[in-house]
Amino acid sequence: MEEKKKKRSGLSWIEEILSEEAAPLEDIIKEEQREEKPNAKEELSPTVPEIKTPSRSLSAESRGGSSLEEILKSTRGSPRVPIPTYYGEEVKVLDVYGNVRILRVKGEPIPIYEIRLPKLSEEEEKLVKIVRDRAIAEIQIDPESIPDPEERRRIFGRVVKNIMRELAPAISEARMEILVNMVVQNMIGYGKLDPLVRDDNLEEVMVIGTRRPVYVWHRKFYMCKTNIVFDDEREILNIIERIARQVGRRIDQQTPLLDARLPDGSRVNATIRPVSLDGPTLTIRKFKKDPLTIIDLLKYGTFNLEIASLLWVFVDGLGVKPANVLVAGGTGSGKTTTLNALAMFIPPSERVISIEDTAELQLPIEHWVRLETRPPNIEGKGEITMDDLVKNTLRMRPDRIIVGEVRGPEARTMFTAMNTGHNGALYDFSVIQLSNGKFVLIGDLVEELFKKYSDRIETYKDLEYIVLDEKDRFEVVSVGPDLKAGKHIVSRVWRRKVREGERLMRIKTRTGNEVILTKTHPFFVFSKGDVVRKEAEKLKVGDRVAVMMNPPKPPQRRAIVDPSIYVKISDYYLVPNGKGMVKIPNEGLPPEKVQYLSSVNSHHVKLVREVNEKLSYIAGVILGDGYISSGGYYISATFDDEDYMEAFVTAVSKFVPNYVPRMKNDGKSTVVTVGSKIFAEMLSRIFGIPKGKKSGIWDVPDVVLSNDELMRYFIAGLFDADGYVDKNGPSIILATKSENAARKIWYALQRLGIISTVSRVKNRGFKEGEIFRVIISGVEDLTKFAKFIPLCHSRKRAKLMEILNTKKAYRGRKTYRVPISSEMITPIRRRLGLTIAELSKLASYYAGEKVSEGLIRHIEKGRVREIRRSALKGIALALQQVAKDIGDKEAWVMGKRLQLLAEGDVYWDEVVSVEEVDPRELGIEYLYDLTVEDDHNYVANGILVSNCMGTIHSNSARETIVRLESPPMNVPRIMIPALDVIIMQVRFNNRKKGTIRRITEIAEVSGIEGESVQLNTIYKYNPAKDELYHTGVPSRVLNQLAEHTGLTMDELLEERIKREVVLQWMVEKGIRSIEEVGHYIREFYIDHEELLRRIERDASIELTEKVRTVI
Repeated sequence: MEEKKKKRSGLSWIEEILSEEAAPLEDIIKEEQREEKPNAKEELSPTVPEIKTPSRSLSAESRGGSSLEEILKSTRGSPRVPIPTYYGEEVKVLDVYGNVRILRVKGEPIPIYEIRLPKLSEEEEKLVKIVRDRAIAEIQIDPESIPDPEERRRIFGRVVKNIMRELAPAISEARMEILVNMVVQNMIGYGKLDPLVRDDNLEEVMVIGTRRPVYVWHRKFYMCKTNIVFDDEREILNIIERIARQVGRRIDQQTPLLDARLPDGSRVNATIRPVSLDGPTLTIRKFKKDPLTIIDLLKYGTFNLEIASLLWVFVDGLGVKPANVLVAGGTGSGKTTTLNALAMFIPPSERVISIEDTAELQLPIEHWVRLETRPPNIEGKGEITMDDLVKNTLRMRPDRIIVGEVRGPEARTMFTAMNTGHNGALYDFSVIQLSNGKFVLIGDLVEELFKKYSDRIETYKDLEYIVLDEKDRFEVVSVGPDLKAGKHIVSRVWRRKVREGERLMRIKTRTGNEVILTKTHPFFVFSKGDVVRKEAEKLKVGDRVAVMMNPPKPPQRRAIVDPSIYVKISDYYLVPNGKGMVKIPNEGLPPEKVQYLSSVNSHHVKLVREVNEKLSYIAGVILGDGYISSGGYYISATFDDEDYMEAFVTAVSKFVPNYVPRMKNDGKSTVVTVGSKIFAEMLSRIFGIPKGKKSGIWDVPDVVLSNDELMRYFIAGLFDADGYVDKNGPSIILATKSENAARKIWYALQRLGIISTVSRVKNRGFKEGEIFRVIISGVEDLTKFAKFIPLCHSRKRAKLMEILNTKKAYRGRKTYRVPISSEMITPIRRRLGLTIAELSKLASYYAGEKVSEGLIRHIEKGRVREIRRSALKGIALALQQVAKDIGDKEAWVMGKRLQLLAEGDVYWDEVVSVEEVDPRELGIEYLYDLTVEDDHNYVANGILVSNCMGTIHSNSARETIVRLESPPMNVPRIMIPALDVIIMQVRFNNRKKGTIRRITEIAEVSGIEGESVQLNTIYKYNPAKDELYHTGVPSRVLNQLAEHTGLTMDELLEERIKREVVLQWMVEKGIRSIEEVGHYIREFYIDHEELLRRIERDASIELTEKVRTVI
């Protein structure tokens, strides 16, 4: 029973074919016996009866006792010759291949594509019908179970041939092949269109209705008219319905449109009545198995070498700033071809994700994820839109996103990705690390800017944002794809109110970093040797998130004091006049030669024009364990060490000369008081030290972050005053009630290369409240602390040195180690044919230290989860060298990735707590975010928190901007400047060259001026000369690359010429296939010097000279 059921279900496709095209064989035979003389015209276009297919093979009895010979004799006649087409007297043959002739006919506006169709006699036509019907009934194979169309044809052709040989053994082999092909193309092909679909010289096949010629787009002769005509509308409908079933779609009067991709990649569009007034239409855009590459586009004149090599530099970004590129143009202008060619320039080390309505891109990239939209099913459910895929892609840690065609809401999502990276936000007490070495609360920073720009606040839904003027833009610390720290500009700031019922996520790490943010805000997470983005709500305990370890060194600025702070700080300014000091009333800014500040009954205080190390040390002591009296009359600090007290008093004497502080000793400690209102006020104003009680509100002064020297002495003052050394840790610890200060000290230590942790603990001295401990632990970081922080406290310094003299570093802290798994080492080692012993020996050599066989074995067996950075680097370099020696480029890239992990400027902190919090209970009203150009990430509370290519239909760069801003895309104007380059492409008819595709404009988005987006057109098309010319406008993208790479414009020109040489060489050598072109582009990224030397040996004389200018 089950077997019969299965057999019936397997015949469902047969029933569909029979019901749409032919009656059962019994009916055909009976009809033949009844007919005295068949009508030739009707046989050419048979009416299709809706009759169910028999679910069994046809026996001789079912044929009514008639033999095949009798049936054929009844219709025997002369061969049926199609009516010839007369083109007139003047016909020129343009090309001939296979069964095809391309003709130029006088009076016809376009060439004629003439295909020689087989001429069948009436006997042969009848044989074809009988064989087809029997094959349908007997073949028990679902065509869809054989995905390869050529294999499908071979299998069906073999069965059909056997049936035909049985029924008509006298037919010649050559004639039988023709008849078998006709049967097969009617069963599983495209009927009359089958030869056109199989012609690789055609790009598109276009059916425009009945009794009208089918048109094709020829790769060489462009639009052509064929000699194929459909007389019966049903023939076209049958092909359309078969395609619809093949892709699991429906087309009928309720849904009269079909847009789909066939299994071979071809793109199909079909329309039927009532939307198609003249009957069904069908357009098949064929999938080119050998797509055009940049070399083809150079030969066709779409690009020239200068522009192609410049775009290569733009797409590459030289490892620091790849451009966001959009290709725009009309239908058929070649946008996708250009996009495919440019995407081949993406470095092979990057993760690429493409999103398309219909998959057309073909890239020689290994790490490539292809996504395709899905239409709704028959019930109208299950649709996956472009916008859905763009949003999902942002969670897949892409280095590059390629959006095949932008038409609707996905444009806004794509631009949001370009601008902010992700839809996330931070609460207002998150500390942001600026590139100038300062640290600010994101809430304070953004609110201050919103006040300044109160008349220019723009909104989008519940978001408020402002575009910063050039002078107000600032840089933050971020991390690039190579895990190296960098600086990037913030061009916009955002805020929104906490939504009703919204919950936030609090993430804590082992080293004490803590951040509160929205559930969708992404982190960078280490996962099996790769770095992926993961939203806050999806984090779990044990995940390893990226935390900044080596921020870029900020500029070392002089800490110049603003003269306005001295206004009214004293009664007089003292100015030397050669004989002494002249008193000048303090009624404004100090004169240029002022040396001291003075008041009645007070000691002179030196006027400070630039903060030095001693004043910075004093500020550290006061903020650590001292205070400024609430009235501002004096400063006071407590000392428990003579050396430490002497350092403080000596420092004070430099600013308050000839003054002896008051000292009071209680046997355990000494209180030192400096009774100078002027000095106290000066410290308060320069360093922002609060008067009176300060324990929970003090902050690290911005001025001490001006340069590393001031910072070192400030930290020394803090730890001398309030730090303590724990020999059991071993560690040195500073405790404070100010969370803001604790996190900024963490940053300051990090700037000096000292890794610390911040922990939140209950304050045991009070019923309520918390304190924050900044902890430096581990011999490596304690050694750095002793080297860089000039402690004056003798006992603390002695304890620290005792630790360093008696303790040894053991394997290093987690921050100096990288997570490791067997998947990172084992596959590449085996691929290179290395034994563990060989790898150990090589890795030890490159690491400069022992990388034992035992360590490698433990890694490969999953027993070791972390490895020293130095050891991983040694392994990575060893693997790269072996890969290079044997020419395995992919293995070299895998080894390079390990090296980047070992040398990265982040460490992988372990998540120890993930919890939802109620923002209202924490007093959080607003959430904030930044638009960070380029890498689209920044450091918040120590944790790293979180580009694109696409095509669009348009006719100019300006129109492209209008389309982006208009429905249905609705991209806010504020987001447009995230786009770097717009490439305009058109297809038009040239009188001399025929139909051609050309780049007509290359423009860069330079920003927003007033109410409009500013465009700089750097290349423009000259139709008279058929060439692109440089407009003389300097490239903004090149200027940005110069800024981020440190290269001069001449050096950037050299980078472009290197790429031009590679492209020119491939043109010379006829290298054009996607595999070959992709191979040499990959070779360039792996070792461009070696490739250029090879080109020098192998190129023409002219090109050789060009190579020598860049080697």
